[in-house]
Amino acid sequence: MGKRQQRENFTAGRIAAFACPEGKQQAIYWDGKQPGLGLRVTAAGARAYIFESRLKGRTVRVTIGSPAVWPLESDELLDRVTGEVRKREGARQRAAALMVLIDQGINPAEQRREEDAEKSRRKAAAESLKTHTVEALFTAYTDLLKQREKVDARDAELTLKRFLAANETLAAKPAHAAIAADFVTGLRKLHEAGKVREPGKVRSYAHAAFRTAMMAATDPNVPVKFEAFNVTANPLATIRATPARADKRPLTIAELRTFWAIAKATEGATGALMKLHLLTGGQRIAQLLRLQREDVHAPYIVLRDGKGRRAEARRHAVPLLDDARTALGAFTGSPAVFTIGKRVMSPAAFYQLEVEAVGDQIEGFEPKRLRSGVETALASLGIGREVRAQLQSHGLGGVQDRHYDDHDYMPEKRAALQALLDLLNTVPADNVTPIHGAAA
Repeated sequence: MGKRQQRENFTAGRIAAFACPEGKQQAIYWDGKQPGLGLRVTAAGARAYIFESRLKGRTVRVTIGSPAVWPLESDELLDRVTGEVRKREGARQRAAALMVLIDQGINPAEQRREEDAEKSRRKAAAESLKTHTVEALFTAYTDLLKQREKVDARDAELTLKRFLAANETLAAKPAHAAIAADFVTGLRKLHEAGKVREPGKVRSYAHAAFRTAMMAATDPNVPVKFEAFNVTANPLATIRATPARADKRPLTIAELRTFWAIAKATEGATGALMKLHLLTGGQRIAQLLRLQREDVHAPYIVLRDGKGRRAEARRHAVPLLDDARTALGAFTGSPAVFTIGKRVMSPAAFYQLEVEAVGDQIEGFEPKRLRSGVETALASLGIGREVRAQLQSHGLGGVQDRHYDDHDYMPEKRAALQALLDLLNTVPADNVTPIHGAAA
């Protein structure tokens, strides 16, 4: 510690009078009242209270602060604007507290460094959270869906972007601070605007995004970047899900026969697509259009069902009847089978082709009614629920289906499709309707 100057009881006057001796860079004066308290004065005139002591044979020195900021003794200041009384700790009281730490074997200099580091960490974390907004979370989530090649990645991205564009305050809010009320306002506006499916889609995708962030700390399958959002609660959890409305208008058997007749009468790609759609059991249009050339086999095709929380799309094999195989032969695209030029046909284009081909020959026709119509027709033929589910790849998320039932159901699915075709080709004699095919 070196030779100390003589101790003097500090007073305001002495503090102001202390000076650095000529020829020295600094001088330290020691208080005679509080052990360890000193005043450092530099040649430039800067002054600072310091604390110095010894711990485990080593000198420990801590800067307390300037006398302009630190009073010698603790006092109180009256704020003339607010009228509030603010207490100020004195340099002697701070030195006494530091001496207590020394007596406890704690190095106050190291403690201060740790405290400063913790303050810096908390400040950095707070700044980081400001950038980890709801919008940033949704972007990270949809990027993850794309990385995992989830079929609904694009839909999730567009749905969430539309919602945030209409709710900019929510978009900029830190994700960890978002609450249910932040979402209810925007969802209510969608309901009031007559949007039927949009509120449910927004809730579903947003719920999944926040759930992913919540799981990041305990699920090794979730990228570590989601931990930075510090999400501990899901604001969508308490928002009631919009009930899914079942299609109450499946095509009747008569309407399925009409659709089949139109498909046979329609030349070119449109007719071939319609035949495939029906003779594969009313597969989901988006899944059917993603068919890859490598998944086309003589007796069957393999679709990829990526719905749900699967890490990988479920392999869904669909038998091909002779008429379906012939229809499929009209498409030569590779690697994607259903291509127009160099682009894969979109579900919207498929939808439009079928609607235009059917025209007014089936009242209120929508392609989605074909899928439910096929299932209803198969049920009327006595085809069991399990086989229907396997054929259309729905309702297969249970533990038994995922882990124990490894039967491929190909014979049963082929038999069901053959029964459907026989039903379509059996037209009652008293119910003959002229069919008009669409142009190719």
